[in-house]
Amino acid sequence: MAEHHDPNEHQHSEGGERVREVVRDGFTIMLGAASWAFEQGDRLVDTWLHQGHVSRDEGRRRFEEFASNTRRRGEEFGQRMRSSMPVATRDEVARLERQVAELKSEIESLKAGSSVTS
Repeated sequence: MAEHHDPNEHQHSEGGERVREVVRDGFTIMLGAASWAFEQGDRLVDTWLHQGHVSRDEGRRRFEEFASNTRRRGEEFGQRMRSSMPVATRDEVARLERQVAELKSEIESLKAGSSVTS
């Protein structure tokens, strides 16, 4: 019996890979932005110190506050990303793959049964 390949199967795997790439790129951008923000924070503290506007302790406190806010906003962004882009769990994918395999088997059985009666 000839093996049947679903022409959409390749598209589904490409789609899943594309989603992974987009998510990976999004997180890479987010990490880059966070890194840039921390560098800017360091520069800001140095500027404050050199201009004599704040003491070292005050500069550290402001930087820690800035870092905490940045971290919190990053976490909130990550939560929004996860909630707006639902991703199936491994168990859900495995269950769906089993269902597809069962349905393919049933279709093949029906095809084989109808070719015998024709």
